[in-house]
Formats: sequence, C-alpha cells, structure tokens
Amino acid sequence: MQEYRLLKKTDFELIDLVTVGNELAFEELVNRYKKAVYYLAFRIVRNHEDAVDLSQDTFLKAYQSLKKFRKKSSFHTWLYRITVNLCINHLRRNRDKVKVELEDLHAVMQATTLEVLEFKELQDTVNEAIERLPEKQKVTVILRVYHGFSHKEISQILHCSVGTVKANYFHAIRNLRDFMKAYVSNKEEIKE
Repeated sequence: MQEYRLLKKTDFELIDLVTVGNELAFEELVNRYKKAVYYLAFRIVRNHEDAVDLSQDTFLKAYQSLKKFRKKSSFHTWLYRITVNLCINHLRRNRDKVKVELEDLHAVMQATTLEVLEFKELQDTVNEAIERLPEKQKVTVILRVYHGFSHKEISQILHCSVGTVKANYFHAIRNLRDFMKAYVSNKEEIKE
C-alpha cells in the first residue's frame, strides 16, 4: 500500500521522504528515471555495458548527494547533469578504446534486404558524425534531439548560459551537415 501512495508523490515529495530515511521513495525515483538515464548514457557512450554501469553510478551519486539537492531545478534535470558529467568523465578516461556493439553487428548480419542495410549504414554514419563532435556539442545534440530538452533545460544540465547552448547546437548542426555532405559526395563518387 505504501508503494502505491509513493506513485502519487511528486519528485520533490519523494526526495523529502528519502532524506528522512524512506528507501522505498528512492526506489520510486529510480523506477521513474532509470530508462531515461540509461538511454542518455547509451547515446553518449554508445556501449550497453558502460551505459548500465554509468546509470547505476548516476543513481548512487544522486542518492549520496540528495541532501545537497536544493530543488532549484527539476530532479530530472539534476539527474541528467550527473549522468552527463559521469559520461564525459568516462569518455575522457576511455578515449583510446574502440568498442563494437554486438547488437549492431547482429542487426547487420540479420539484415536481408538492401534497404535495411542502407538504412543501417545511414544510421551508423549519423552516429559516427555525432561521435566526432566536440564533447559539449555532442551532449547538446543528444539532449536536444534525442531527449527533447529546451535550450534552457540544457543550460541547467551543462551549467552554462542559454547562449552557449544555442551556439553549441548551431555549430553541432553545421558540423553534422558538413559531415553528411561529405558522406553523400563520397557515396555518389563510389556509384560512378
């Protein structure tokens, strides 16, 4: 019955309960945001195992820091800030490692039509283009395009001004456009 009552609580109400020792309230917060945190981590690090680990690290760090949370932003914005910071640190530590996702490999092996292969190739090319962006541009694009955050929300997550977010997004889109133009040109040259 207590779990049902927790479902109706706001994030801030749950946080208040956690700070007085109610662990079920934190479980409810985890349940609300675990998919979103994993998806964000995966989009940034592009590896399932690392995304799972980073998601767990995010919730651990959130739990340990919850008493310091001042409620000046939404809980999910604060949680995303933790996720982004952990992911950026992870990328910096593992810059030289190259990882291949088995799911991607399996999808290519199972593809039976040319359209599926072409779509997969285009998807991989877009992902590669995003991977090549500078860190701040990459994270800005992921938060804006894949998670639908506003420029203001992204500025809160990244601890920067809205103008900086807009500039990062503008430059990221320009860089992605240039990368995709080069990809299309190369593709056309190969066909000829």
